[in-house]
Amino acid sequence: MSYVLRPWAESDAGSDRQISQAIYPEYREEPDHPAWFPAQQLGAPREYSSRYVAVDTRTDQRVGYATLWELRPRRYRFDLGVRPESLGHGLGGQLFSCVLNDAQEFGATGIQARVRDDKTEALAFVRRRDFAESHRMGAYRLDIAGEAFASAQTFFRELHDSGIEVTTLAAVREEDAHWLERLYELYSAAREGWPDPDPDPQGPSAISMEQFKSWLDGLRSPEVFFIATHKQQHVGFTSFFGIGTAVHPEYRGRGIATLLKAGSVADARGRGLRGQTTSTASSAMQRVLEKLGYRRTWSEVRLLKEAASAQGKPGAGSAPELH
Repeated sequence: MSYVLRPWAESDAGSDRQISQAIYPEYREEPDHPAWFPAQQLGAPREYSSRYVAVDTRTDQRVGYATLWELRPRRYRFDLGVRPESLGHGLGGQLFSCVLNDAQEFGATGIQARVRDDKTEALAFVRRRDFAESHRMGAYRLDIAGEAFASAQTFFRELHDSGIEVTTLAAVREEDAHWLERLYELYSAAREGWPDPDPDPQGPSAISMEQFKSWLDGLRSPEVFFIATHKQQHVGFTSFFGIGTAVHPEYRGRGIATLLKAGSVADARGRGLRGQTTSTASSAMQRVLEKLGYRRTWSEVRLLKEAASAQGKPGAGSAPELH
């Protein structure tokens, strides 16, 4: 067999998704079951740093691809996939060398990989290249059945009885001129203790209010983005369609996350949805999901390769090297 590696071109559009589907045929889009798929290798934004494709010269079929992009200054992540029938020809190693060389040229201090936990050969591939695990993001699936989630108001009334009221993103946008500042304050506080797949030695990187607003603006159905409030303070939120669940640190341990999430599931059931596959790396949120009947399917293993420090070595002061 003969293959050629080259930079990505417009004519390659869509081939990354086709290759991903060949690797993960079990990942199926279901209109009544919103899902998060671990390590799908389709995480790259439109503003990627570099991209490559491997082509079978006999058939002109795209059989592999790799993409590199910057997560924050000098910290990078890559996607890489090779069709199962084209494994064993060194394509993965060649594609990785391309993005690694680019990361080096860009002055990267670290590069991140994401691999599903049952893909043992892929895990061995990155570990041989000196990637070390930082954490695991678990995928949890719920198929809604029975009467356990018959009514969202059942769960929201229980919150009400404890002094917590429930509103929605759609409502606060209409009623509160300072809704964004108040939600952003909650989000910023709730990030305390959240696992970070690529922790910054200088401390957690801030998410700007503008970026947070762009996430909210992109949310499906703001009328089912539920917000818990106490004495006019936002103390928690959840959404069935994105961003996830969060509770202010001062209000944790009171069952707010469990009841908010349960109400969200019940609301989704009432809208005709049959289930959800979501994700979390938080042990507390894992317990919430398991209590509500979610079952763990796979995990996305997140691994880091750090640049070698130039300090104290000949040529110190030069760019860090990713070996």
